[in-house]
Amino acid sequence: MVEVRFLASPLKFKIMDISIVLYVIFAHWVADFVLQTDWQAQNKSKNNLALLKHTSIYSLTMSIGLSSILVINYGLNESELYVGTFITIGYFGLITFVAHTITDYFTSRINSRLWGRKEVHNFFVSVGFDQFLHYAQLFITLQYLFN
Repeated sequence: MVEVRFLASPLKFKIMDISIVLYVIFAHWVADFVLQTDWQAQNKSKNNLALLKHTSIYSLTMSIGLSSILVINYGLNESELYVGTFITIGYFGLITFVAHTITDYFTSRINSRLWGRKEVHNFFVSVGFDQFLHYAQLFITLQYLFN
């Protein structure tokens, strides 16, 4: 975390390291789009197994990604990644799984209806809001667990 002061202002803001922000955005793209199969994407709005497979793979990928960023960004080796770190990463994975499942349960159903009605603009507005919810969950969870 970096402390930022604006000129002579007494206001202080804590911001996340930009490399972590970019890594989370990239890992999210891989986990939510690249690794989601056509079957999962087309069926998660009506088949809970498709939804759970997607959110399981997503959460596992994000947890592995978080472990990787700790090693890459902070130069931690295996001896420095102690049990507490892995427990925290486990909590991150569990919170992410629950939040992503709940979010996609609702947004996939909404998006499916919008797409079926050919409401293209509203469909993309909804997809954008879905992505906002995912990013908010990821960054709030990281902030909560690691501060």
